[in-house]
Amino acid sequence: MDKKEKYELAWVSFVIILFGIVIVGTLPQDFTVGGVPNSLAVLNHVNPNNIVNTRIVSEQYVFKVQESGAVNAQENGNTELNNLIIAHPGEWLNLTITSADVTENFYFPDYADQVVDDQIVPGLVTYDALRVPNITGPFVFLNGEYNGPWFSYQAGELLVLPYSGYFSPSSVSQLILQNSKAQTSGLVGDPYNTPIVYANNSITLVTDKYGVFNSSVPGPTLVAKENSEVTINMIFTTPSSDHNYLYNYSTTGVAQPVENVKVGIYAVWWNGTITTVSERPISYGTPMTFTFNATAPAYLYGIITPVYYNYDPLGMSNNFIGQDKGFVMGAWGTILVEGE
Repeated sequence: MDKKEKYELAWVSFVIILFGIVIVGTLPQDFTVGGVPNSLAVLNHVNPNNIVNTRIVSEQYVFKVQESGAVNAQENGNTELNNLIIAHPGEWLNLTITSADVTENFYFPDYADQVVDDQIVPGLVTYDALRVPNITGPFVFLNGEYNGPWFSYQAGELLVLPYSGYFSPSSVSQLILQNSKAQTSGLVGDPYNTPIVYANNSITLVTDKYGVFNSSVPGPTLVAKENSEVTINMIFTTPSSDHNYLYNYSTTGVAQPVENVKVGIYAVWWNGTITTVSERPISYGTPMTFTFNATAPAYLYGIITPVYYNYDPLGMSNNFIGQDKGFVMGAWGTILVEGE
């Protein structure tokens, strides 16, 4: 072996050792593809009564969620939630994540506490453990990887409910302060810190040309007083372009506003059960008014069932030249009920 070969061997050995150091040193405990979810060491020290087994199936533009254990969430008897996880302070989410169709990402950016970032690959299972924030309120999670034109709409909320009673004024103040710091410092313009707005018994929300409230997904987080009468006016601007997921194509290639969706108010109870308060078919250009008494700890508003979108003008969309279809949620948000 001549001198040149020795140098090459030494260099290759150095690179291999360096890769080994980097892999071992950066191996994240919160990200596992394959294996058994209970193998996550952090969960071995958690009371089983505080673990929410959270199964997520990621589809094109939507997260399908099922919960069991500490929380058994369901919507009108259906155990599958859309873009929503429900938990309580101090609990842990034992995440099992799969993909139904495309490569995606689960990103939970609670910058004040923790950031969870998991890759979702078709055919593989991703496991993770996520500590539920101690502050009650909504925390956004999203798809952090481009998988089509509507990928930025694939955002959901981890709704942290009090075990009993309502959101305290101090917890709401903490949320507002945290959001304010984020929006005025390193996260200026971050759409995932939705504004928190007091409803003051009545509020009007209007969608923009993209079919969302306040140019963000989810929309503004509203705050209502315990046992107060709340009126929410939702105005859906008539969609007229391909920039709006509510502007869809028929099988003959004719574009028109979507009609077969419902808008409503939905109560979220302490145990994770979601019930319909009021619901009706969508109407465009005129206020859709909903009035209710704030007795549940939280509510959802808007369109909480994904809208099927299929961009197929003149039937030209196919696997060869490309296609754009999936389930999209945009005009929705949460309402927190503040106690006395």
